[in-house]
Amino acid sequence: MWSAATLAMLVLGMAGCADSLSGMSGSGDAKGIGRTVTIQPREIDAVLYNPGMGVADFHFGFGHPPAPEEYPHTTVAYFRWPWAELEPKEGQYNFALVDRVIEQARGKGETLAIRIVSEYKTGSPQWLLDKGVGSVKETDGIFPDYNHPVFLDYHERLIRAFGERYGRSVDIDHVDIGSIGCWGEWNTACCEGVEAQCKAYFPTEANQIAITDWYLKYFAGTPLVMLHGGQLKYAASHGAGWRGDCFGDYGYFSPDWNHMEHAYPPVLEEAVIANAWKRGPVQMEVCGYIHEWYERGFDLDRILNQGLEWHLSVLNAKSKPVPAAWRPRFNEFLKRIGYRFVLRELTHSAESHPGGPLILQSRWENKGVAPIYHAWPLAYRLRSSSDQVVAQWTSSADLKQWLPGPSPRVEDTVLVPETLSAGSYALDVAILSEDARSAHVELAIEGKRADRWYALSRVEIR
Repeated sequence: MWSAATLAMLVLGMAGCADSLSGMSGSGDAKGIGRTVTIQPREIDAVLYNPGMGVADFHFGFGHPPAPEEYPHTTVAYFRWPWAELEPKEGQYNFALVDRVIEQARGKGETLAIRIVSEYKTGSPQWLLDKGVGSVKETDGIFPDYNHPVFLDYHERLIRAFGERYGRSVDIDHVDIGSIGCWGEWNTACCEGVEAQCKAYFPTEANQIAITDWYLKYFAGTPLVMLHGGQLKYAASHGAGWRGDCFGDYGYFSPDWNHMEHAYPPVLEEAVIANAWKRGPVQMEVCGYIHEWYERGFDLDRILNQGLEWHLSVLNAKSKPVPAAWRPRFNEFLKRIGYRFVLRELTHSAESHPGGPLILQSRWENKGVAPIYHAWPLAYRLRSSSDQVVAQWTSSADLKQWLPGPSPRVEDTVLVPETLSAGSYALDVAILSEDARSAHVELAIEGKRADRWYALSRVEIR
Protein backbone atom coordinates (compact mmCIF):
# COMPACT_ATOMS: atom_id res chain seq x y z
CA MET A 1 0.00 0.00 0.00
CA TRP A 2 1.04 3.61 -0.45
CA SER A 3 0.65 6.49 1.97
CA ALA A 4 -1.82 9.32 1.59
CA ALA A 5 1.09 11.66 1.00
CA THR A 6 2.37 9.43 -1.77
CA LEU A 7 -1.02 9.59 -3.46
CA ALA A 8 -1.37 13.33 -3.10
CA MET A 9 -2.24 15.14 -6.29
CA LEU A 10 -1.16 18.56 -7.51
CA VAL A 11 -4.00 20.13 -9.44
CA LEU A 12 -3.06 22.35 -12.39
CA GLY A 13 -6.51 23.12 -13.71
CA MET A 14 -9.61 21.86 -15.33
CA ALA A 15 -11.58 21.95 -18.55
CA GLY A 16 -13.25 18.50 -22.22
CA CYS A 17 -14.99 17.53 -25.70
CA ALA A 18 -15.08 15.36 -29.04
CA ASP A 19 -14.62 12.01 -31.14
CA SER A 20 -14.16 8.21 -31.19
CA LEU A 21 -12.03 5.45 -32.76
CA SER A 22 -9.52 3.45 -30.80
CA GLY A 23 -5.95 4.57 -31.22
CA MET A 24 -2.65 5.50 -29.64
CA SER A 25 -0.17 8.07 -30.83
CA GLY A 26 3.00 9.62 -29.55
CA SER A 27 3.67 13.34 -29.56
CA GLY A 28 6.31 15.84 -28.67
CA ASP A 29 6.71 17.98 -25.58
CA ALA A 30 3.47 18.96 -23.76
CA LYS A 31 3.91 21.92 -21.42
CA GLY A 32 7.55 21.01 -21.02
CA ILE A 33 6.95 17.58 -19.53
CA GLY A 34 8.48 15.48 -22.29
CA ARG A 35 7.03 12.89 -24.65
CA THR A 36 3.31 12.20 -24.40
CA VAL A 37 0.94 9.49 -25.57
CA THR A 38 -2.61 10.16 -26.80
CA ILE A 39 -5.32 7.51 -26.60
CA GLN A 40 -8.72 7.68 -28.32
CA PRO A 41 -10.85 4.87 -26.86
CA ARG A 42 -13.39 3.17 -29.08
CA GLU A 43 -16.99 4.12 -28.25
CA ILE A 44 -19.58 1.38 -27.67
CA ASP A 45 -23.34 1.41 -28.30
CA ALA A 46 -24.57 -0.92 -25.54
CA VAL A 47 -27.20 -0.12 -22.91
CA LEU A 48 -25.35 0.87 -19.71
CA TYR A 49 -27.03 0.05 -16.42
CA ASN A 50 -25.49 2.74 -14.28
CA PRO A 51 -26.32 3.95 -10.76
CA GLY A 52 -28.86 6.71 -10.31
CA MET A 53 -30.52 6.29 -13.69
CA GLY A 54 -32.71 4.03 -15.80
CA VAL A 55 -35.84 2.15 -14.76
CA ALA A 56 -36.78 1.86 -11.08
CA ASP A 57 -37.35 -1.32 -9.11
CA PHE A 58 -40.64 -0.44 -7.39
CA HIS A 59 -40.83 -2.15 -3.99
CA PHE A 60 -38.95 -5.10 -5.51
CA GLY A 61 -42.09 -5.87 -7.52
CA PHE A 62 -44.25 -6.20 -4.37
CA GLY A 63 -43.32 -9.86 -4.04
CA HIS A 64 -43.95 -10.60 -7.71
CA PRO A 65 -40.98 -9.17 -9.62
CA PRO A 66 -41.08 -9.39 -13.40
CA ALA A 67 -38.78 -11.86 -15.12
CA PRO A 68 -35.49 -10.44 -16.46
CA GLU A 69 -36.73 -10.71 -20.03
CA GLU A 70 -39.88 -8.73 -19.12
CA TYR A 71 -38.30 -5.69 -17.45
CA PRO A 72 -35.01 -3.82 -17.87
CA HIS A 73 -32.22 -4.34 -15.37
CA THR A 74 -32.52 -1.82 -12.51
CA THR A 75 -30.05 0.14 -10.40
CA VAL A 76 -32.50 2.22 -8.31
CA ALA A 77 -35.04 0.71 -5.91
CA TYR A 78 -37.93 3.05 -5.11
CA PHE A 79 -39.85 2.61 -1.84
CA ARG A 80 -42.61 4.53 -0.07
CA TRP A 81 -43.38 4.09 3.61
CA PRO A 82 -46.20 5.45 5.76
CA TRP A 83 -45.05 7.44 8.75
CA ALA A 84 -46.82 4.92 11.02
CA GLU A 85 -44.43 2.19 9.85
CA LEU A 86 -41.36 4.35 10.31
CA GLU A 87 -42.28 5.57 13.82
CA PRO A 88 -44.71 2.99 15.24
CA LYS A 89 -44.14 4.37 18.75
CA GLU A 90 -43.30 7.92 19.70
CA GLY A 91 -39.57 8.50 19.25
CA GLN A 92 -38.90 4.88 18.24
CA TYR A 93 -37.79 5.00 14.62
CA ASN A 94 -37.91 1.85 12.56
CA PHE A 95 -34.46 2.19 11.01
CA ALA A 96 -34.29 -1.61 10.86
CA LEU A 97 -37.00 -1.61 8.17
CA VAL A 98 -35.05 0.78 5.94
CA ASP A 99 -31.72 -0.91 6.68
CA ARG A 100 -33.19 -4.25 5.66
CA VAL A 101 -34.35 -2.86 2.32
CA ILE A 102 -31.00 -1.13 1.76
CA GLU A 103 -29.26 -4.45 2.32
CA GLN A 104 -31.58 -6.20 -0.15
CA ALA A 105 -31.11 -3.41 -2.69
CA ARG A 106 -27.34 -3.54 -2.28
CA GLY A 107 -27.46 -7.27 -2.98
CA LYS A 108 -29.18 -6.47 -6.29
CA GLY A 109 -26.70 -3.74 -7.20
CA GLU A 110 -29.23 -0.99 -6.43
CA THR A 111 -29.30 2.17 -4.36
CA LEU A 112 -32.50 3.32 -2.69
CA ALA A 113 -34.90 6.18 -3.41
CA ILE A 114 -37.49 6.85 -0.73
CA ARG A 115 -40.67 8.75 0.01
CA ILE A 116 -42.30 9.12 3.42
CA VAL A 117 -46.09 9.44 3.28
CA SER A 118 -48.38 10.68 6.05
CA GLU A 119 -51.80 9.89 4.59
CA TYR A 120 -51.82 6.70 2.53
CA LYS A 121 -52.90 3.41 4.17
CA THR A 122 -51.73 3.52 7.80
CA GLY A 123 -50.52 7.08 7.18
CA SER A 124 -49.72 9.10 10.30
CA PRO A 125 -49.28 7.07 13.50
CA GLN A 126 -52.28 6.76 15.80
CA TRP A 127 -50.23 7.87 18.80
CA LEU A 128 -49.69 11.20 17.01
CA LEU A 129 -53.37 11.69 16.15
CA ASP A 130 -54.22 10.87 19.77
CA LYS A 131 -52.33 14.00 20.81
CA GLY A 132 -55.19 16.09 19.50
CA VAL A 133 -54.21 16.33 15.84
CA GLY A 134 -57.33 16.62 13.71
CA SER A 135 -57.90 14.19 10.85
CA VAL A 136 -60.53 13.00 8.42
CA LYS A 137 -61.13 9.58 6.88
CA GLU A 138 -60.97 9.64 3.08
CA THR A 139 -60.71 7.21 0.17
CA ASP A 140 -57.25 5.75 0.81
CA GLY A 141 -56.42 6.58 4.40
CA ILE A 142 -56.54 9.26 7.06
CA PHE A 143 -55.86 12.88 6.07
CA PRO A 144 -54.23 14.67 9.04
CA ASP A 145 -54.19 18.34 9.99
CA TYR A 146 -50.83 19.36 8.54
CA ASN A 147 -51.04 22.77 10.22
CA HIS A 148 -51.47 21.52 13.78
CA PRO A 149 -48.44 22.61 15.86
CA VAL A 150 -48.03 19.13 17.35
CA PHE A 151 -48.11 17.55 13.89
CA LEU A 152 -45.53 20.03 12.61
CA ASP A 153 -43.26 19.43 15.60
CA TYR A 154 -43.24 15.66 15.19
CA HIS A 155 -43.05 15.95 11.42
CA GLU A 156 -39.78 17.85 11.70
CA ARG A 157 -38.45 15.36 14.26
CA LEU A 158 -39.16 12.54 11.81
CA ILE A 159 -37.38 14.21 8.89
CA ARG A 160 -34.46 15.13 11.13
CA ALA A 161 -34.08 11.57 12.44
CA PHE A 162 -34.10 9.98 8.99
CA GLY A 163 -31.95 12.72 7.52
CA GLU A 164 -29.32 12.23 10.20
CA ARG A 165 -29.40 8.48 9.63
CA TYR A 166 -29.49 8.35 5.82
CA GLY A 167 -28.83 11.86 4.53
CA ARG A 168 -25.24 11.20 3.50
CA SER A 169 -25.47 7.46 2.95
CA VAL A 170 -23.91 6.15 -0.25
CA ASP A 171 -26.84 3.71 -0.34
CA ILE A 172 -29.41 6.47 -0.95
CA ASP A 173 -29.90 7.65 -4.52
CA HIS A 174 -32.47 10.36 -3.87
CA VAL A 175 -35.29 11.39 -1.55
CA ASP A 176 -38.78 12.32 -2.71
CA ILE A 177 -40.14 15.29 -0.74
CA GLY A 178 -43.54 13.71 -0.36
CA SER A 179 -44.82 13.66 3.21
CA ILE A 180 -47.75 15.94 2.31
CA GLY A 181 -51.22 15.22 0.94
CA CYS A 182 -52.82 12.25 -0.77
CA TRP A 183 -50.29 9.49 -1.47
CA GLY A 184 -47.55 12.00 -0.65
CA GLU A 185 -48.36 13.89 -3.85
CA TRP A 186 -49.12 17.36 -2.46
CA ASN A 187 -52.81 17.28 -3.33
CA THR A 188 -56.26 16.45 -1.94
CA ALA A 189 -57.36 14.16 -4.79
CA CYS A 190 -58.24 11.34 -2.38
CA CYS A 191 -60.73 13.52 -0.47
CA GLU A 192 -63.93 12.89 -2.41
CA GLY A 193 -66.85 13.86 -0.19
CA VAL A 194 -64.63 15.51 2.45
CA GLU A 195 -63.00 18.14 0.27
CA ALA A 196 -63.64 21.05 2.64
CA GLN A 197 -62.02 19.33 5.61
CA CYS A 198 -58.98 18.25 3.60
CA LYS A 199 -58.59 21.76 2.23
CA ALA A 200 -58.65 23.16 5.75
CA TYR A 201 -56.06 20.60 6.89
CA PHE A 202 -53.77 21.05 3.89
CA PRO A 203 -50.64 22.97 4.95
CA THR A 204 -50.55 26.71 4.46
CA GLU A 205 -47.96 28.08 2.07
CA ALA A 206 -45.74 29.04 5.01
CA ASN A 207 -45.93 25.52 6.41
CA GLN A 208 -45.30 23.98 2.99
CA ILE A 209 -42.09 25.98 2.75
CA ALA A 210 -41.13 25.08 6.32
CA ILE A 211 -41.57 21.36 5.58
CA THR A 212 -39.57 21.72 2.36
CA ASP A 213 -36.81 23.45 4.34
CA TRP A 214 -36.58 20.46 6.68
CA TYR A 215 -35.76 18.19 3.77
CA LEU A 216 -33.25 20.69 2.40
CA LYS A 217 -31.62 20.98 5.82
CA TYR A 218 -31.62 17.41 7.08
CA PHE A 219 -30.97 15.77 3.72
CA ALA A 220 -28.33 18.28 2.66
CA GLY A 221 -26.03 16.59 0.17
CA THR A 222 -28.71 14.09 -0.90
CA PRO A 223 -30.44 14.61 -4.28
CA LEU A 224 -34.07 15.63 -3.74
CA VAL A 225 -37.13 15.63 -5.98
CA MET A 226 -40.57 17.14 -5.52
CA LEU A 227 -43.85 16.58 -7.31
CA HIS A 228 -45.14 19.52 -9.33
CA GLY A 229 -48.07 20.12 -6.95
CA GLY A 230 -45.84 21.19 -4.06
CA GLN A 231 -43.61 24.19 -3.48
CA LEU A 232 -41.61 23.10 -6.48
CA LYS A 233 -40.37 26.51 -7.57
CA TYR A 234 -39.00 27.09 -4.08
CA ALA A 235 -37.46 23.61 -3.85
CA ALA A 236 -35.92 23.85 -7.33
CA SER A 237 -34.40 27.22 -6.49
CA HIS A 238 -32.58 25.40 -3.67
CA GLY A 239 -31.27 22.55 -5.84
CA ALA A 240 -34.09 20.00 -5.91
CA GLY A 241 -35.20 18.21 -9.05
CA TRP A 242 -38.80 17.41 -9.93
CA ARG A 243 -41.00 14.42 -10.61
CA GLY A 244 -44.27 13.65 -12.34
CA ASP A 245 -46.68 10.92 -11.28
CA CYS A 246 -48.48 10.23 -14.58
CA PHE A 247 -45.82 10.04 -17.26
CA GLY A 248 -47.17 8.90 -20.60
CA ASP A 249 -50.68 10.27 -20.08
CA TYR A 250 -51.73 11.49 -23.52
CA GLY A 251 -55.36 10.58 -22.90
CA TYR A 252 -55.13 7.80 -20.31
CA PHE A 253 -58.08 9.21 -18.33
CA SER A 254 -59.72 11.68 -20.67
CA PRO A 255 -59.59 12.77 -24.31
CA ASP A 256 -59.86 16.41 -23.25
CA TRP A 257 -57.13 16.74 -20.62
CA ASN A 258 -53.85 14.94 -19.92
CA HIS A 259 -50.78 15.34 -17.76
CA MET A 260 -48.22 15.42 -20.57
CA GLU A 261 -49.73 18.46 -22.29
CA HIS A 262 -51.80 20.19 -19.63
CA ALA A 263 -50.19 19.47 -16.24
CA TYR A 264 -46.41 19.47 -16.75
CA PRO A 265 -45.75 22.10 -19.48
CA PRO A 266 -47.33 25.00 -17.51
CA VAL A 267 -45.11 24.12 -14.54
CA LEU A 268 -42.04 24.11 -16.78
CA GLU A 269 -42.76 27.65 -17.91
CA GLU A 270 -40.93 28.65 -14.73
CA ALA A 271 -37.28 28.79 -15.79
CA VAL A 272 -36.01 27.62 -12.42
CA ILE A 273 -38.10 24.44 -12.73
CA ALA A 274 -37.31 23.90 -16.41
CA ASN A 275 -33.61 24.05 -15.51
CA ALA A 276 -33.89 22.10 -12.25
CA TRP A 277 -32.43 19.00 -13.95
CA LYS A 278 -29.03 20.66 -13.98
CA ARG A 279 -28.79 20.30 -10.19
CA GLY A 280 -31.39 17.72 -9.18
CA PRO A 281 -32.78 14.60 -10.87
CA VAL A 282 -35.99 14.35 -12.87
CA GLN A 283 -37.94 11.25 -11.86
CA MET A 284 -41.16 10.11 -13.52
CA GLU A 285 -43.75 7.48 -12.67
CA VAL A 286 -45.71 5.92 -15.50
CA CYS A 287 -49.42 6.48 -15.78
CA GLY A 288 -51.06 3.08 -15.46
CA TYR A 289 -48.71 0.40 -16.81
CA ILE A 290 -46.63 0.27 -19.97
CA HIS A 291 -48.37 -2.88 -21.16
CA GLU A 292 -51.63 -0.87 -21.00
CA TRP A 293 -50.07 1.78 -23.24
CA TYR A 294 -49.31 -0.98 -25.73
CA GLU A 295 -52.81 -2.44 -25.56
CA ARG A 296 -54.38 1.00 -26.03
CA GLY A 297 -52.15 1.97 -28.95
CA PHE A 298 -50.24 4.79 -27.26
CA ASP A 299 -47.43 6.45 -29.23
CA LEU A 300 -44.37 5.12 -27.39
CA ASP A 301 -41.84 7.23 -29.30
CA ARG A 302 -43.73 10.41 -28.50
CA ILE A 303 -43.81 9.52 -24.80
CA LEU A 304 -40.17 8.52 -24.49
CA ASN A 305 -38.87 11.43 -26.55
CA GLN A 306 -40.73 13.83 -24.29
CA GLY A 307 -39.05 12.23 -21.30
CA LEU A 308 -35.67 12.83 -22.90
CA GLU A 309 -36.57 16.46 -23.61
CA TRP A 310 -37.36 16.83 -19.90
CA HIS A 311 -33.92 15.37 -19.04
CA LEU A 312 -35.30 12.29 -17.32
CA SER A 313 -32.94 10.24 -15.13
CA VAL A 314 -35.20 7.67 -13.42
CA LEU A 315 -38.44 6.18 -14.74
CA ASN A 316 -40.61 4.28 -12.28
CA ALA A 317 -42.33 1.80 -14.59
CA LYS A 318 -43.83 0.13 -11.50
CA SER A 319 -41.99 -3.17 -12.03
CA LYS A 320 -44.56 -4.34 -14.56
CA PRO A 321 -43.61 -6.02 -17.86
CA VAL A 322 -42.57 -3.99 -20.89
CA PRO A 323 -44.15 -5.60 -23.99
CA ALA A 324 -41.61 -7.63 -25.98
CA ALA A 325 -42.53 -5.77 -29.18
CA TRP A 326 -41.47 -2.51 -27.51
CA ARG A 327 -38.24 -3.67 -25.89
CA PRO A 328 -35.91 -2.69 -28.80
CA ARG A 329 -37.25 0.89 -28.80
CA PHE A 330 -37.19 0.95 -25.02
CA ASN A 331 -33.56 -0.14 -25.06
CA GLU A 332 -32.69 2.73 -27.38
CA PHE A 333 -34.36 5.05 -24.87
CA LEU A 334 -32.24 3.53 -22.09
CA LYS A 335 -29.10 4.47 -24.02
CA ARG A 336 -30.02 8.14 -23.68
CA ILE A 337 -31.77 8.45 -20.31
CA GLY A 338 -29.66 9.93 -17.52
CA TYR A 339 -25.92 10.32 -18.19
CA ARG A 340 -23.65 8.47 -20.63
CA PHE A 341 -19.96 9.30 -20.45
CA VAL A 342 -17.60 8.78 -23.37
CA LEU A 343 -13.88 9.35 -22.90
CA ARG A 344 -12.97 10.91 -26.20
CA GLU A 345 -9.26 11.36 -25.68
CA LEU A 346 -6.59 10.89 -23.03
CA THR A 347 -3.14 12.45 -23.35
CA HIS A 348 -0.59 11.50 -20.71
CA SER A 349 3.13 11.51 -20.00
CA ALA A 350 4.77 8.58 -21.74
CA GLU A 351 7.21 8.21 -18.87
CA SER A 352 8.10 9.55 -15.45
CA HIS A 353 10.26 8.60 -12.49
CA PRO A 354 9.71 7.84 -8.79
CA GLY A 355 8.56 11.04 -7.11
CA GLY A 356 8.12 12.69 -10.52
CA PRO A 357 5.05 14.26 -12.16
CA LEU A 358 2.59 12.45 -14.39
CA ILE A 359 0.44 14.67 -16.61
CA LEU A 360 -3.12 13.46 -17.36
CA GLN A 361 -5.25 15.43 -19.80
CA SER A 362 -8.65 14.10 -20.90
CA ARG A 363 -11.58 15.14 -23.06
CA TRP A 364 -15.05 13.74 -22.33
CA GLU A 365 -18.58 13.88 -23.72
CA ASN A 366 -21.86 13.23 -21.91
CA LYS A 367 -24.15 11.67 -24.53
CA GLY A 368 -27.04 11.33 -22.10
CA VAL A 369 -29.64 13.96 -21.23
CA ALA A 370 -28.65 14.68 -17.62
CA PRO A 371 -25.60 14.95 -15.37
CA ILE A 372 -24.84 12.84 -12.32
CA TYR A 373 -26.12 14.16 -8.98
CA HIS A 374 -23.61 12.59 -6.60
CA ALA A 375 -19.97 13.53 -5.97
CA TRP A 376 -18.51 10.52 -7.79
CA PRO A 377 -14.81 11.16 -8.46
CA LEU A 378 -12.86 10.54 -11.62
CA ALA A 379 -9.77 8.46 -10.82
CA TYR A 380 -6.63 7.06 -12.42
CA ARG A 381 -4.34 4.24 -11.31
CA LEU A 382 -1.21 2.33 -12.27
CA ARG A 383 -1.07 -1.49 -12.25
CA SER A 384 2.01 -3.68 -12.25
CA SER A 385 2.66 -6.65 -14.53
CA SER A 386 1.32 -8.85 -11.71
CA ASP A 387 -1.95 -6.84 -11.75
CA GLN A 388 -1.24 -5.12 -8.42
CA VAL A 389 -2.43 -1.53 -7.99
CA VAL A 390 0.69 0.46 -7.15
CA ALA A 391 -0.69 4.01 -7.32
CA GLN A 392 -4.09 5.66 -7.50
CA TRP A 393 -5.15 9.30 -7.80
CA THR A 394 -8.41 11.23 -7.73
CA SER A 395 -8.97 14.00 -10.26
CA SER A 396 -10.01 17.53 -9.36
CA ALA A 397 -12.87 17.42 -11.89
CA ASP A 398 -16.43 17.99 -10.64
CA LEU A 399 -18.42 15.48 -12.67
CA LYS A 400 -21.73 16.95 -11.49
CA GLN A 401 -20.97 19.82 -13.86
CA TRP A 402 -20.77 17.52 -16.89
CA LEU A 403 -24.02 18.44 -18.58
CA PRO A 404 -25.05 16.84 -21.90
CA GLY A 405 -22.52 17.50 -24.63
CA PRO A 406 -18.76 18.05 -24.50
CA SER A 407 -17.47 18.51 -20.97
CA PRO A 408 -14.67 20.82 -19.82
CA ARG A 409 -11.16 19.52 -20.50
CA VAL A 410 -9.76 17.80 -17.42
CA GLU A 411 -6.11 18.50 -16.64
CA ASP A 412 -4.41 16.89 -13.65
CA THR A 413 -0.81 16.58 -12.56
CA VAL A 414 -0.15 13.77 -10.11
CA LEU A 415 3.00 12.55 -8.36
CA VAL A 416 4.39 9.07 -8.90
CA PRO A 417 5.10 7.33 -5.54
CA GLU A 418 8.75 7.72 -4.59
CA THR A 419 8.94 4.03 -3.70
CA LEU A 420 7.70 2.79 -7.08
CA SER A 421 10.17 0.54 -8.89
CA ALA A 422 11.20 1.14 -12.46
CA GLY A 423 9.11 -0.70 -15.01
CA SER A 424 6.16 -0.58 -17.38
CA TYR A 425 2.74 -0.03 -15.76
CA ALA A 426 -0.82 -0.18 -17.07
CA LEU A 427 -2.78 3.09 -16.82
CA ASP A 428 -6.48 2.72 -15.97
CA VAL A 429 -9.35 5.16 -15.53
CA ALA A 430 -12.65 4.88 -13.62
CA ILE A 431 -15.44 6.85 -12.02
CA LEU A 432 -15.63 5.80 -8.38
CA SER A 433 -18.38 5.56 -5.80
CA GLU A 434 -18.78 8.51 -3.47
CA ASP A 435 -16.68 6.82 -0.78
CA ALA A 436 -14.04 6.05 -3.45
CA ARG A 437 -13.99 2.37 -2.48
CA SER A 438 -14.73 0.94 -5.91
CA ALA A 439 -15.33 1.78 -9.56
CA HIS A 440 -18.97 2.73 -9.86
CA VAL A 441 -19.91 3.82 -13.39
CA GLU A 442 -19.74 2.08 -16.74
CA LEU A 443 -18.33 4.21 -19.55
CA ALA A 444 -19.46 4.04 -23.16
CA ILE A 445 -16.03 2.84 -24.30
CA GLU A 446 -14.21 -0.43 -24.77
CA GLY A 447 -11.64 -1.70 -22.28
CA LYS A 448 -13.77 -2.46 -19.20
CA ARG A 449 -12.20 -4.83 -16.73
CA ALA A 450 -14.11 -7.05 -14.30
CA ASP A 451 -13.68 -4.41 -11.57
CA ARG A 452 -15.23 -1.66 -13.76
CA TRP A 453 -11.91 0.08 -14.30
CA TYR A 454 -10.91 0.73 -17.92
CA ALA A 455 -7.46 -0.27 -19.16
CA LEU A 456 -6.28 2.48 -21.51
CA SER A 457 -2.52 2.73 -21.89
CA ARG A 458 0.92 2.18 -20.36
CA VAL A 459 3.40 4.42 -18.55
CA GLU A 460 7.14 3.79 -18.24
CA ILE A 461 8.76 4.54 -14.89
CA ARG A 462 12.53 4.99 -15.32
